[in-house]
Amino acid sequence: MDVNNLCLGVLCLGDASGYEIKKMCEESFSHFQAASFGSIYPALAKLTDSGLVTFREETQEKRPIKKVFSITPKGREQFLETLRKTEPTEQYRSDFLVLMMFAHLQPPKQLEKAIDIQMANIRGELEILHKVLESCHELTAGMRFTIEYGIAANQALLELIEARKAPLLEAIVREQSQFTPKEQQS
Repeated sequence: MDVNNLCLGVLCLGDASGYEIKKMCEESFSHFQAASFGSIYPALAKLTDSGLVTFREETQEKRPIKKVFSITPKGREQFLETLRKTEPTEQYRSDFLVLMMFAHLQPPKQLEKAIDIQMANIRGELEILHKVLESCHELTAGMRFTIEYGIAANQALLELIEARKAPLLEAIVREQSQFTPKEQQS
C-alpha cells in the first residue's frame, strides 16, 4: 500500500498531524509498512490538493503552528475502495537478506556484525510492538492482530537467526574458498 493510502488509513482512525501520522507509522505499522517523514508530508499535500483530506491550523504556545489533518468523505471512500481492491500479499524487502544472499563474498567478521545488528533491530522492533500492545487500550481486533502478527513473525525470525548464526558462519567460511576468484587464491 502506498504512503497516500497509509495516511488516509491513519486519518480514518481520527484527525492527526503529520507528526502523529509519522509516530503511528513508526510504532504500529513499522513491521509491515514503511513511511518516512519525507514521504508523509508530500503525501498529505497531494491528498489535500485532491480533496481527500482537509486541515486546520492550531496555534501552539512557543511552537510553530500545527496542521491537523482530517479525512473527507471522498478520502474515506477512496481508502475503502483501496481496501476492497488490495490483494492480501506480502512483499518482503530486506537489506539483511541481500547481505546473506551474498554472504560468501563478505568477510566473516562483517557478516557476524550484520547478523548481530539484525538481531538487535528485531529485538528493538519487538520492544516497540510489545509496548504498543500493552499501552494502547483502544486497539480494534484487527489492530491487535497486526501487532500480534508482528510479534510472532519477529520472534520467529529472532529464534531462527539465534539458532542458525554459528552454523551459518561456519558454513560460509567453508564455502568462501569455492567462490574466491583464482587470482585471490594464490
